[in-house]
Amino acid sequence: MNRKLGRRGGLAALAAAGAALPAMAQTGPVEKILYHLNMPGGEEFAYYRQMLVNVQNHLTVLTPGRYDFRIIMHGPGINLLRFGARSDPQIAATVDELKLAGVRFEICRITLQRGNIPLEQLYDASEDDLVPSGVGQIAKLQHQGFAYLKI
Repeated sequence: MNRKLGRRGGLAALAAAGAALPAMAQTGPVEKILYHLNMPGGEEFAYYRQMLVNVQNHLTVLTPGRYDFRIIMHGPGINLLRFGARSDPQIAATVDELKLAGVRFEICRITLQRGNIPLEQLYDASEDDLVPSGVGQIAKLQHQGFAYLKI
């Protein structure tokens, strides 16, 4: 994907793709996955790049439309959207593709408040992406049966 689609521009495409899935693929349990992101990106955002590759690889073994996949970001993890996706078109394109595939990027409100970081500084983020607490959201999702992955 060479251009920024963003979540808002791609919702119709995502809905159409879900409607086109065979009925058989839309049955069975939903896999619940959460990735915990609270690390800085490292030199040239190498950590974020590898984490995004892991998410892409993970999606290849899931049944389309039968997963609830979240990336919970807090602390320096929000820099994926604050600096990584804003300064690197490849990272931005990967974030866009993952969002179109249904991956949710959830952002810790406490991190933004304590760092005095406006939501507008984060790539393709909106109020709907905020959770009260990143670690609180992780605990909540684990109680709901989400598999926890920390890469």
